[in-house]
Amino acid sequence: MQAGNRKIEIVPGEGAVKGEAYMRDDFIDRKIRKMAEAERMAVPESLDAKVENILDGLETEKKDSKNTDGKRVNQTVRHYGFRRIVIPAAACLLLASVTVTASGLYRARMESMNHEKLETYFSGLQEADVAADSYSRPLTDGEKNRLEELRQAYLEEGYFPQKELAMLDSPEKYKKGVAFYAAQSTFFLPEEEMTEEELLELIDFREKRDYSLAKITEEIEAGDYEYVKTEDSALPGDMSQESGSQQIQGAGEASVVPGADTAAQEWQIAYAGELSIRCAVAAEQGLYVGGFTMEGKARVEYLTYGSGTPEKFYDDFDEDGEVYSLCIAPDGSVYAALRGLASPGAEHGRLPVIYHISPEGKLLNSFTVGEREWNIVDSMATDAQGRLYMRMRMQEDGSYVRIYSAEGELIGTVADDDSYAVQGAGALGQGKDGKVYAAAQAVGNTTAGDMAMTLVSVDPESLRLVPVAGGENVICSADTIYPWKMVAAGVSDGSDFILWGYSGVDTYRLEDAEFTRAQEVWEMPCGTEGTCAVIVPDGRILYIGASDGFQGTTADGVEISGKDPEKTVLYYEPLVK
Repeated sequence: MQAGNRKIEIVPGEGAVKGEAYMRDDFIDRKIRKMAEAERMAVPESLDAKVENILDGLETEKKDSKNTDGKRVNQTVRHYGFRRIVIPAAACLLLASVTVTASGLYRARMESMNHEKLETYFSGLQEADVAADSYSRPLTDGEKNRLEELRQAYLEEGYFPQKELAMLDSPEKYKKGVAFYAAQSTFFLPEEEMTEEELLELIDFREKRDYSLAKITEEIEAGDYEYVKTEDSALPGDMSQESGSQQIQGAGEASVVPGADTAAQEWQIAYAGELSIRCAVAAEQGLYVGGFTMEGKARVEYLTYGSGTPEKFYDDFDEDGEVYSLCIAPDGSVYAALRGLASPGAEHGRLPVIYHISPEGKLLNSFTVGEREWNIVDSMATDAQGRLYMRMRMQEDGSYVRIYSAEGELIGTVADDDSYAVQGAGALGQGKDGKVYAAAQAVGNTTAGDMAMTLVSVDPESLRLVPVAGGENVICSADTIYPWKMVAAGVSDGSDFILWGYSGVDTYRLEDAEFTRAQEVWEMPCGTEGTCAVIVPDGRILYIGASDGFQGTTADGVEISGKDPEKTVLYYEPLVK
């Protein structure tokens, strides 16, 4: 897994084995050692014997510290609920790599961790508020290259850090070096290029954590350990209004009209429906959410602002599947893009289907889009004239944006070009000027970096992506990393769009023609993976995230997975605090 893009690269470990050298006289020693290996110089047998003695001692210690029932004397079988879905095969593969591909010193370092330490790393993964790692800034290309080189030295040569990275209980306590804020699973990195020691500390933490995940998962599969996390603090029901920015939970149905008195409030509202929510779109008094039920049935629901209790809006779809994207037309009607489920053993898939639904929840018409089977409509928006724009995930000809009339007639397609690409971004939204805008990679801007993001408008006449601000490219924050979820659009005084990804949230106002970092990733109440977001009319951002997922099988034998409805929370957050 990748280091810079919120992907957990799991790793195990404790401190160095007592009595073992760190083998870090300096970097030149490792270079000499590699040269020696290239010349087929043999490693002294005494070193191999020493390592084997250490490993034998560890095995003996483990055997001696077990009761007759096979459990360690000091091990507590904790009755917790296993929060995350872990693939045992991956865990076994990781453990196998420890014993087969890694050096003896690495293996000894991993196996020297006591069970309490393993549990600490494991519980840190399970109880984090987000589902994946984030970083306070992107890694530079030089750091990425050195990280990979040092990781090989860590695994193969026992090249370990002198100390462990610092652990933070709040982001405000970060001072220097490399540190980890567990609650939001965020690595804080120094502004300057990381030193070799700092990179090794990062590697060490991730290796130890990965090993712990694999080891504890193996014990869970064997029935030797049961993990149940502390109950989530999300409150069920609906939100009552209170002054200030407190998160207050009230009873009964709440009907809250967002305005000046709510703009600074933080709300956390537990979702009380049965939908695994995939997408959302904001309306004047509430929002529509789309997704699928545990039975694989597609559905669109409506939630008034301040409420977690949904009303069914539409579920009369012709086939099982999930609503993957939503948008609202100028007349208040709703477009829902259906992604059908794959039948077991099917040789051919279905095309995405667009359902046009009246404000009263009645079907107006439906039509298929694109030519590629199994395709997905990731995002949709309408312009002031009612034309429907959609971003397709897969298109061989590069025309990822397609424009349709309200009746389903194809008006034209817009392809990526030498300046802009929406394939890796592409979320759409309507600005206050009635035009449709797309988040795009500024591939033609060689000075802004490989993943520089910008906003472009989609011209339905010329069928081109046009830069904003009078032909000038406006690049978002330079440290925004691979933001594959880009835009939540809405009409509010504070912002037209939000651009968000693995580094945080940037707002964009067409009047200002500039991006502003509004929220760092460690300030977000939930992770970006699997989360959708909209802008509420009072200017707040509304995240819909879940602390857990589910996997299941429909009555037709189709495997499905998504957000767990019982663990889904609506987070209302001011963008300016």
